[in-house]
Amino acid sequence: MEEANQAKRVACSSDDRLSNLSDELACHILSFMSTEEAYRTSVLSKRWAFICTMILDLHFKLSEETTQSVYVYAALLRRNKNIRKLNLVGDFCGEPYHVHMWISKALDLNVQELYMDLTLQKSTFLPLRLSTSKSLVVLKLGGKIQFKLNSSNVVYFPSLKILHLTHIVLNSIFEDHSEFDLSFLSGCPCLEEFSLNDFFKQPLNITFPLLKRLYLDVIMPDAVYSEVKVGTAKINLLSSLEILDIIDNSARKYEFVNFPNVDQASLCITGNSDSRSNLYTLLNGLSNVKSLSLDPETVQLLSMEDNLDNLSLLTFHNLVSLSVQISMNCSWNMLVSFLQSAPNLKDLAIEHGRKLGLGGVIVNSDMSFK
Repeated sequence: MEEANQAKRVACSSDDRLSNLSDELACHILSFMSTEEAYRTSVLSKRWAFICTMILDLHFKLSEETTQSVYVYAALLRRNKNIRKLNLVGDFCGEPYHVHMWISKALDLNVQELYMDLTLQKSTFLPLRLSTSKSLVVLKLGGKIQFKLNSSNVVYFPSLKILHLTHIVLNSIFEDHSEFDLSFLSGCPCLEEFSLNDFFKQPLNITFPLLKRLYLDVIMPDAVYSEVKVGTAKINLLSSLEILDIIDNSARKYEFVNFPNVDQASLCITGNSDSRSNLYTLLNGLSNVKSLSLDPETVQLLSMEDNLDNLSLLTFHNLVSLSVQISMNCSWNMLVSFLQSAPNLKDLAIEHGRKLGLGGVIVNSDMSFK
């Protein structure tokens, strides 16, 4: 009888392959599920509840249902092991203190990558100690979130390599309403990638010794475009850039200090007459670029007659690849002047949009030369 029961238990055990998995393998399988789905397995047994606490990457897509916050609390408060990534995206109608507590707990767990892109009903203030996190390697903030600082506060991210700020209310970061620029980010000595996407009128002081990728999308709203005076962008880099991407319609002036070689640059510069001279100054700072892409608005600015003489004074000795998008209103003389300024050019790509007579259809035709 005992032998029969033992044989039955062995048979059941062989059929229950999921329970025979190691904790590490079970955790790896759960990593392919959403965090909310993964944590539903915690009701199966104490073992599965423990396995859930081993998940390194936590992703939550929040909606208007405030009950979803239960899963965030369950994932963060039931564990004492470190996490690698916390991703909070979507719409959240809960109280701001929930987000504050989640970030505080993530910092306690030495989170390395923090992604937040939340549409919140109320302004949410992040913990002050976020600005001195030693564990963060990636920080991406977006949405209606802020962290309040006094201008005397220390900002120090010793391990941070990637920083993205998207539609953050930067003007209200400082409680004492002091003039704000990006100089407070000097506490990021290891930063390699910086992206700013916001309506930003203050001066931009960008000084990162190890920066490799810089993305600036600082388009001003049409309603305030003609009324707002923007500050100068001063870029001081001590190492070569892999990527420089600038989108700007504010007639902002760009100044380069100790600007080294750039592997790849993409420019989308629009604006008024002031933008023309500023664009020339910007291109002069990029004279060492290897690959350059110009959008139709930028090409149109360069096509202005008073800019052609300035363009002929530029020389791009390192430029080997050029991509331009030609609109109907641009001047081909500009392209000729540009080609004369790039003696070592090897690849040329032209995207030309033209209107057909019937229905106003726009057809893009591409031309590439080597």
